[in-house]
Amino acid sequence: MRFLKSFKTLVICIATIGACAFSHVNAQEQVEVSDAELTKIASAFQDIQKVNMEAQQQVMKTVEESGFEANRFNEMYQATASPEKTVDASDEEKERFGKLMNEIQQMQVGFTEQIEEIISNEGLSMERYQAIAMALQSDAELQGRLRTMLTAQQN
Repeated sequence: MRFLKSFKTLVICIATIGACAFSHVNAQEQVEVSDAELTKIASAFQDIQKVNMEAQQQVMKTVEESGFEANRFNEMYQATASPEKTVDASDEEKERFGKLMNEIQQMQVGFTEQIEEIISNEGLSMERYQAIAMALQSDAELQGRLRTMLTAQQN
């Protein structure tokens, strides 16, 4: 069960890192991935997972320190992310929320740089990493190969 949660986290991490760059990659394109490349991605996973956990903790701490309750912050965030959702907020609250979002975005830049460094240290370019990440989202066989490698690393 712990492994499945970790694997889902990996897929989310992969999707998050390359989301903005995927627009130029055709989702239907078949990507050939060697075992060596997949091993590099599996190796990077644990460090990427640590960065993501640290990011979540720092964002939560920043939200709490800003005076927002987590539920209120999530409510306001969802309203900004979805045109169907609205939220009543004072001008002061909207301003605080805007400043908090800017701070979180700056933090995200730092976390992304850390993850890019992890990927680079494994000998993968971001472009190649992103191509493999895109393939992992839709290629069940590739996902299975990665799961096997992650399981082997954890044992």
